[in-house]
This record gives sequence, structure tokens and C-alpha cells, in this order.
Amino acid sequence: MALSVRVKPTKNPTIYDYANSSKCSNRASKVSSKITLAEIKLEAEPLDEDAEQTGGRAETSCSAENAPQIVTYNDYHIDVWFLVSEFIRPEDVCRFALICRKTAEVVQSGRFWTQLYRSYYSRTVEMPARFQPDSMVRLRGLRSAVIRSLYYLYPPFVERLTMGTNRHQYRVVGRQLLTFWHKRTKNCWTYCFRLKTPFKPGSRPARSAQLQREKDSLAFLQDIYMNPEEGCQILMITTDFLKVIPMYNETLFVKNIVQTLSQSMMRYKISLELANYCGKRITELVFDPVCNVNVLDWWTPQYYNEIGAPVEEEPTVAETEWTDDSDWDN
Repeated sequence: MALSVRVKPTKNPTIYDYANSSKCSNRASKVSSKITLAEIKLEAEPLDEDAEQTGGRAETSCSAENAPQIVTYNDYHIDVWFLVSEFIRPEDVCRFALICRKTAEVVQSGRFWTQLYRSYYSRTVEMPARFQPDSMVRLRGLRSAVIRSLYYLYPPFVERLTMGTNRHQYRVVGRQLLTFWHKRTKNCWTYCFRLKTPFKPGSRPARSAQLQREKDSLAFLQDIYMNPEEGCQILMITTDFLKVIPMYNETLFVKNIVQTLSQSMMRYKISLELANYCGKRITELVFDPVCNVNVLDWWTPQYYNEIGAPVEEEPTVAETEWTDDSDWDN
């Protein structure tokens, strides 16, 4: 239906009155030409058949475009995903786990991590006893052990360690400061800050940490995600001068880290801001000049060399009752 507007004729002068007038005037008439709502009539006029047909086709096409598309998918059995997982590279584990719920379940199983370890294990590579096949049959902490062993076995991961230091120091922002120490290296001083990211409530690392604290069932022995160093990093800053760092009695977090040029314009200057849990800045540590900045993650072998933790942190195989068969069943 279309709407047409009709206005009642008024006594106002028209264009013909101005055209036939004997006086030449450029001013508009002062006669009021206001139109009230009562003088406007709305009249509904029916549309013709062609318009109705055209509108009907337009509405049909619009509804067809806005209609949700039906997408077909195949629901494969989890055994198929286990077979596919045998060809997944270590750097593609996260992408594989995000495909669907079944692939995420595959990645959370001991069978997946055992198969990943067996795919790249080599007897010619020297590794600590913790990463030998005899110690990789237990489920507790299997994931972290496999990831750490790949930095001895998997060539792309080994190349990451030999290519150079990791200079992405901005990744430490927002992490909690656990402890710090310094050591003498040649003619320089290296300051180490051990940091840890806070776990979100309900996340997989948080549930694993809670499970290890309780130890009220056999489930904590089958927790493949057990890792005391999950989310930990070490920020290493090497400078020429000895700096005294005070002791703090409260929990601190890294609020910001700024890297600029030093006064000599030849080296860098690092400013490390520490804040409390409310975000209020407590102190700022300035290192100038800085020779090197490095960030070590928990999966690198250098991380455990810095904290002085032995690799053998868990009970031997004889103390556990888990066998290779139980590993493949989970």
C-alpha cells in the first residue's frame, strides 16, 4: 500500500499571481501559509498487480538471503582422531586441540603424549634420566616431561635454543614476582627475576594445582598436567654495575617494563616497574647500561639450570604402579 498526501487549497497567492502582477516585488508575501494537520489528508491507494508481484519477489529474495545456511558436517569416532594425532607436529598440537571436543580429549590423554614422545625419541641423543623411556611410562607430569624432552629431541626446538637469546621481555608484564637473585658472570652482573602468571579460576592448570594439593584420591597420580613450574619464567638482566635490590614484604607484580637507549647511546636502559595486587606502583628498578636481556620459559633446559632444580624431582618407576598399558588406556 502506498500513501499519497493531499493538501486543501488555501487562499495564499500562487506563482501566477506574482507572474501577472503589475508591481515588481522581490519580497515574499507576508500572508501566512501555514498548513495544519487537519488540512492534510492521507489517502491509501492500492498498488497494481505488477508492483505486488515485484514486491513479492523482492521479499522472497531477501528472506532467502537472510535465512541461515544449513551446514553439514561429519562426526568422526575418537579412534579416527587418535590415528590422525600420530601425524601431528609438536608445534601444531594447539591447532589440533582446537578442532573440536574430541580432538581436545585426545590431547588430554596419556596415549597422545606417549605417542608424541615415541615419534621423536632417539637413542643417540643424550638426555637426563627423567626423559628416558623407562621414566616416561607414568602418567603424573607426563605432558611437561614430553615437552621438555622435545627440546633435546626435536630439531626445530633445538634450533630455537641455539639461534640466540629470547629478547621478548615484554611477555613478563602482569606476572607475579616469586623470587629474585643475582650472580657474577665474567665482568658483569646478572639479575634474575623468577615470575609466574596467575592462573584463572577453573582453568586446566588451576585444577591441576588444586588436585596436587589435595592428594585425597588416586586422580592426582594420573594427572598428566601436573607441573609445578607451569606458567613460570625467568627474566635475566645483565649489567656492568652491582645494584642493591631491597627485600619486599608483599606480593608484587610486574606492571611494566620499558627499554630505552642509555646515555652513552651504545647500550640499553631497562626500567622495571613493580606494583601490588591493586595495580599501585611500589617501586621502579632501573638498570643502566644493560648488556643483555633474556627470558627463559619453564620448558627450556637453561631454566632449570638457573633455579638449580634437579631433573629427578619425582619418584622412580619402581615406586609407581603405572605401566605402559595403563598409559594407553587413558
